[in-house]
Amino acid sequence: MKRNILGLAMAGGTGSRLGRDKAALTFHGNFSQLDYTLAVLNTFCSTIAISGRADQRYERRSSWAPPFVSDVDGVEGPMSGVIAGLRFAGNLPVLVFACDMPLVDASLVLKLLCQRNPEKRASCFIGQDGRPEPLLAVYEPDSLKELEQLSHDGICSLRQYLERAEVEHIYCKSSQLLASVNTPEELELAKEQLAKESV
Repeated sequence: MKRNILGLAMAGGTGSRLGRDKAALTFHGNFSQLDYTLAVLNTFCSTIAISGRADQRYERRSSWAPPFVSDVDGVEGPMSGVIAGLRFAGNLPVLVFACDMPLVDASLVLKLLCQRNPEKRASCFIGQDGRPEPLLAVYEPDSLKELEQLSHDGICSLRQYLERAEVEHIYCKSSQLLASVNTPEELELAKEQLAKESV
């Protein structure tokens, strides 16, 4: 069942450490990671969009053809995309899903949505390091002003925000599922993990 929520595929990374465009990686058949992320979001969200830098508008094309939401000028990192997504969403909450997390599947996203607490500023999983995972999370509309204030104060860390704000923490049986692919070594580990799961 679709929820009245914006699904935002975070695709603004440069892939500099990996040496490749992370959004274009393929783990799930012929789907690029961007298309896979959008497909999962489309299962649950009434609206979907792509988040990225303004200069990526024409690189980040997808067969889904969703709106492209440009990062906010003057704000560094993924916080820029989340702020832009919340502004674009208006009164809707925003489900953020980074396209460099190939082990995340629809069941994990459903768990996040089912355990989301709309009375709090955000709902997120706890990652491998015991800290909140900011790039598979739901940000409620009320978080926008707080994120804007933080960025104005020069703090552009979503993780710091999730550690300070009133947030619903969700635990998953294997926090390895939340791993992102940033290096060639992490890419190989993700491929090995997916190969094991498909056996």
